[in-house]
Amino acid sequence: MPPDPNPVWNEVFFFPLRLPPICEEIQLAIVGGTKVLGTATLHLSQISSAGAELEEGTPGFLPCFGPTFLPFYGPRPDATRTPNTDIRVAYRGRVLLELSTHMGTPDGRQRDTISPEDIARVQPHLPRRRFGLCGVFYSATMVPPGPELLRFELSLGNYGDTSDVTCKPASSVTPHGCPLFDGNRYHYLPWYGDKPVVAVTSSWEDASHRWDALNLLGAVCRRLVSTHGWWKGW
Repeated sequence: MPPDPNPVWNEVFFFPLRLPPICEEIQLAIVGGTKVLGTATLHLSQISSAGAELEEGTPGFLPCFGPTFLPFYGPRPDATRTPNTDIRVAYRGRVLLELSTHMGTPDGRQRDTISPEDIARVQPHLPRRRFGLCGVFYSATMVPPGPELLRFELSLGNYGDTSDVTCKPASSVTPHGCPLFDGNRYHYLPWYGDKPVVAVTSSWEDASHRWDALNLLGAVCRRLVSTHGWWKGW
């Protein structure tokens, strides 16, 4: 039987982490047999905080992440790639995971199953909505010389990826073009007045509740910075 394109593990892993950590990141990998299909990295500086050094400073927080989807990237599966060409990196999948940190002595466990309550907690956030992305390419300059025709591709995950047969084809690539010499050192694509337009329609979980909070905090920060600068100049 072919491998499952949407595997479900529902497992929890336990591993010790010393604080303050001596490492900068946590790297995760999807392995098929003996081959690494894709990797993802969680930077501890982005998911934790040591807090302020002063006694009355802002308290920090232990590493935490999710539950949310984490994308994985790896070598692009291209059977036509020759040994002399560069290895292209492509989207290889994503994993719904959560990372939480607890103080104390590990009890020796390394693996366990996720409780049904935790599985039900994320179900309301899994229904999907359709999203559209449109891109306009204005110019392509400083292109290295070469005999091959060039084109650009816009993709979201595996949507728009011309090498992925699991999604419907989309107008996600620009027409092939032959680079022209700019008379100095580099080459460019002669698009002139014809600007290529590409579009990708994809389906993802609705995370607008997180975007709204992030956008609101960003707007408040920009407003405070501009207000502080106005008072300082005044």
